[in-house]
Amino acid sequence: MTEVVTEPVVGDPALGTDIEETHVRIRYASPYLTGVSTPPECEWLEYLRYRHKDGPQNSADADAVISVQPGTYSGATNLAPQAPQVVRKAAAQGKFVEYIALDRRANCAEDNSGWDAAAREGDYHRAAEYYFRGKEVDGKRYAPPTPQSLSYLGEFGLALAMDDWRAVIEQVLPDPVDRGKSFCGGHSLGAFLVGPMLAWDFDTDPATVDDAGFSLCGGGGIALDGLAISDPVGVAGTGLLDELLSDALGGVRDVAGAVTDLLPVAETPILSAGNIMNTYSLAAMAAHQNPEAESDLPQAAPRDLSTEAWMRTFYGADYLDLISPQKLPDQQRLTNQAALGMYFDQNSSEYVLQAGTGFYDCAVTGKTYPVPNGLTSIPIIGQLLVIPHRVGYGQNYTPTDPNTLCGWRNYDQVWPSQVELPGSPNGTPTDADHEVTDIDQLARAMTPGLAPVDFFERFTPLRLITDTAFALGGIRNDELAGLQNREGGILEHLLHGKRWQSTPTTVPVLTLLSGDSPVQNVKYGALVPANAIYLPGYRHYDVVTAAEKQNSGLPEPASAAIAAFITRSR
Repeated sequence: MTEVVTEPVVGDPALGTDIEETHVRIRYASPYLTGVSTPPECEWLEYLRYRHKDGPQNSADADAVISVQPGTYSGATNLAPQAPQVVRKAAAQGKFVEYIALDRRANCAEDNSGWDAAAREGDYHRAAEYYFRGKEVDGKRYAPPTPQSLSYLGEFGLALAMDDWRAVIEQVLPDPVDRGKSFCGGHSLGAFLVGPMLAWDFDTDPATVDDAGFSLCGGGGIALDGLAISDPVGVAGTGLLDELLSDALGGVRDVAGAVTDLLPVAETPILSAGNIMNTYSLAAMAAHQNPEAESDLPQAAPRDLSTEAWMRTFYGADYLDLISPQKLPDQQRLTNQAALGMYFDQNSSEYVLQAGTGFYDCAVTGKTYPVPNGLTSIPIIGQLLVIPHRVGYGQNYTPTDPNTLCGWRNYDQVWPSQVELPGSPNGTPTDADHEVTDIDQLARAMTPGLAPVDFFERFTPLRLITDTAFALGGIRNDELAGLQNREGGILEHLLHGKRWQSTPTTVPVLTLLSGDSPVQNVKYGALVPANAIYLPGYRHYDVVTAAEKQNSGLPEPASAAIAAFITRSR
């Protein structure tokens, strides 16, 4: 590390008058990129640092420091709604903590020229013209990335992510003595990176421990709607079987690597990820700049074939939507705010792109794709459908009249909890207990150009995902040789009586699961820690985007649990 650049970040209302946010950049030449031709931007690591203004300036003097990895296709600003809350709640307990929101190195692939201009001019159409219409901004024309231009991202694997994380912790807390107050957390994919980080031995020498992940994260790990696991099967204690499995998987990984070398590694598994994420960013910017205006996103952001297929898969109201043109909900009359809600609210979107942001402010009709509404209300067999129900099926809606402009009720403007309203055959579509994220705050966090790093990571490299999967399966060859200190798992439980849950036990781990997220269904595989905390009514994004002021009148539970965990003995 030869250079550190710090600049203040201002303007986010969530900071209030008591929280300071700074953008930190570290020039760090990773050994995992030696010989790889990357743009100059990729020489830098970036993160957002949140601290209380009454607290110490020096991170080493803080009571605790938590560094957090965002999820798949997510950047550091994804964590912006949560970070000030954790710092503020800790300060209320008389403790000063820092929250480090990490921005993975792959974000260097992004061209933010259009977003910066649109934010500066207050008009999202400038970004639409740049990214979708080929118009110049500040004398520059957008060059859509190609698999060839992004080929260097094929080297951005798990080992690089682990080493970059280590570099940030060592920059923030250079003295190993201080790392007992260092905590490592993550959301979604980031949660699944916590286990490998705790298990990693950076010099692969078991005799030295200052460089080990469990020392760098000496305070503990935090998994947010994901699991901090290092060995789900539990082969670490099986001796020869462990070695054989690692060798066998190493061969499979080599074959997989050869195959992915032939694929658009930067844009897989979501082809044209740049266009998809640009569409989402445009919706957020429009909702932030002019929330009540009628949305023109379908015209402003024309779709390519892969983006169209993606939108139909996530937002179709019935099976005809998969093939019928001009039938998607976002092609109806929506305000900009309602369009963003359609994309991310749990009563509209499918799978994991969900947060409880409110509800449509118009007459609605229940969806029949991918399964009809109300299935869980069917006597006897309805309870057997609880798993798909928790994935987001069976409670989703679309505006009834495509010719009437539909607005949006924010999370704190929906119906009271536990109240049955007339007019809905299967009960009230939602209630205050299931809406926890402020759509105004979410729109601002998602809007590029307002912060120095993005809410979205437009190109999450496939190698990071495949490396993580192989590492959790037991592979420890080549770049994954650092994965040494694995614990837990089923075989370890059966052979040695150790914990069934594959949670590293060298340091304490806090696991928070969204109560209505599909991730919680991993409990059926017996992998969830016995003391995991479930957040009722929360969806996948809510665990990091929930508003500080909750409808229940109680403190926001995710940030409260994190603050309590990292200050528990300090």
